[in-house]
Amino acid sequence: MNFRIDRWSATALRSSLVAVTVAGSLLLASCGGGGGGTNYKPTRMIAFGDEFSVITPVSGGLAIDAKKYSINGFTAASTTVVANTEANCYTNPLWIQSIAFNFGLVFAECNDIPNAVTTAFIRATPGATVADVVNQITNFLNEPIGTLVKSDLVTIMVGTNDVLELYQQVRTSGSTDAAKSAALTAATNRGALLAAQFDRVTRYGSNDKARALYVLIPDVGSTPYAYAEEALTAGSRALLTSLTRAFNDQLRSKITINGRSIGQINIFDTYQNIVNNPKAAADAGILNITDAACVPADILQCTSATLQPATGTAAAATDATWLWAQDVYFGPIGHSLLSSGALSIINNNPF
Repeated sequence: MNFRIDRWSATALRSSLVAVTVAGSLLLASCGGGGGGTNYKPTRMIAFGDEFSVITPVSGGLAIDAKKYSINGFTAASTTVVANTEANCYTNPLWIQSIAFNFGLVFAECNDIPNAVTTAFIRATPGATVADVVNQITNFLNEPIGTLVKSDLVTIMVGTNDVLELYQQVRTSGSTDAAKSAALTAATNRGALLAAQFDRVTRYGSNDKARALYVLIPDVGSTPYAYAEEALTAGSRALLTSLTRAFNDQLRSKITINGRSIGQINIFDTYQNIVNNPKAAADAGILNITDAACVPADILQCTSATLQPATGTAAAATDATWLWAQDVYFGPIGHSLLSSGALSIINNNPF
């Protein structure tokens, strides 16, 4: 089963998302203040960050064969289309795609509408760390289209690659206590550096720039990558979780809260609830929260037709029931959790 969305229909979008009331709670925590929403409808969207927000270029023209760091989908089979033959970047959308489609915004990286004006811009890059996002923002602000206004929606999701980098530094340093302490300090500093970027895009005080969403990254210590590392070196999962917490805690504590223009998607707590509460996972339709669904080593080559087969003890992987596509990358259901949280913030915050 693929997640599909009508790119111009908000109703279709909402019906296509996973029904997520994880143990009766929302998927987010807001930094934007209380009260009802203001029917905020962005006219542009700019996505900064890492692979969670990347769509690769298409083969040309109005093709829709762009790839994502997730489980890539196909056009639905029909009398004219053979199953699993036509790549379709609208299928199994990234979280940023679902947000954009909800407001009729168009990514150049996934568009088959002739003469459509690009209104959603991806500046995220594969492998990006916080330092890279600082540069992404700087470069965008210097572009001809780089003037930000209230009707612009900025999304920022980054930090997973920082955690992985710091984790590897600990391992190559012999996993000493000093190396772990230095890595935790570095994770804290990187969280603070990311927090500082929001004043650049929202402008605290005058409130005359963009509205922005940031993501508390999922626990890297509970990913397929972490389980594989733990099998090699005991304590790996605990270290990855500690680094994730240090980064998230500092990011959250250092964000300038102005009550109007910044929202937080707390996918860390959402994911922890799913991991620690089997009923929450079942309520979200998630059957597997530990394993990678994809067979190909290259995540960009992973599709709904290249997933783990059934074994004598486990059902086959599907893009609708396995949380992880590969290593530290969400499958479609994870992106649906993210977009549901984001849309709830946009619809309920005083943006």
